[in-house]
Amino acid sequence: MNTIIGFDFSINKPAACLYQDGKYTFYSWPFDLSEKLKKIYRDAGVNLIDRVDKKYKGKDSSEKMRWEVSNSIYLSDLIITSLPDGDMKRWQIVFEGLSFNSSGNMGIQLGGYKYMLMRDFFDNCIPFENMTTYAPITIKKTAGCSEKGKTKKDMIDAFIRTSCPFAQTIFSNPSLFQKKTGTWIDHLDDLVDAYWAVQTYLEKN
Repeated sequence: MNTIIGFDFSINKPAACLYQDGKYTFYSWPFDLSEKLKKIYRDAGVNLIDRVDKKYKGKDSSEKMRWEVSNSIYLSDLIITSLPDGDMKRWQIVFEGLSFNSSGNMGIQLGGYKYMLMRDFFDNCIPFENMTTYAPITIKKTAGCSEKGKTKKDMIDAFIRTSCPFAQTIFSNPSLFQKKTGTWIDHLDDLVDAYWAVQTYLEKN
């Protein structure tokens, strides 16, 4: 079976779920995540890759723009070199589309970073035809969470009811993945969204 990689792509906390031969592997490239949370995810089997980039605003618009392009190249290279070797021509890359809240300069910036990653995948022999983007509402529907009022929490709750080993780890020890308030820890929703991106592709293909 072809390798399917679902992405919940963002600049600060991109996450991916790789599905191959019936097995799921999770990847994460978070910026500024606490060491405590990094350990929790690594102990749960997530391949969490450290970053060395720093947020630099620049002294003017031109310098800021140059830095963003340079940083998008760095992040894209980091993501691709972190993924396992294989026949990339047979990979299927699945993205969650930009949300309606991604507007203005932030939306343009996020789109630029995403397109840089898509270009790098293309340069590594993955045809554009093997890259699919689903609207957020489509992915929520796969998780059974498209009804009005459903939140990220519902997406996570649906995930931990699956047979995915990472989901079962959370199900077996939910308090480890929860804050004192009972809400889920930072970045878990990104990993879960990446899983549901894979499931959406499998459901439709």
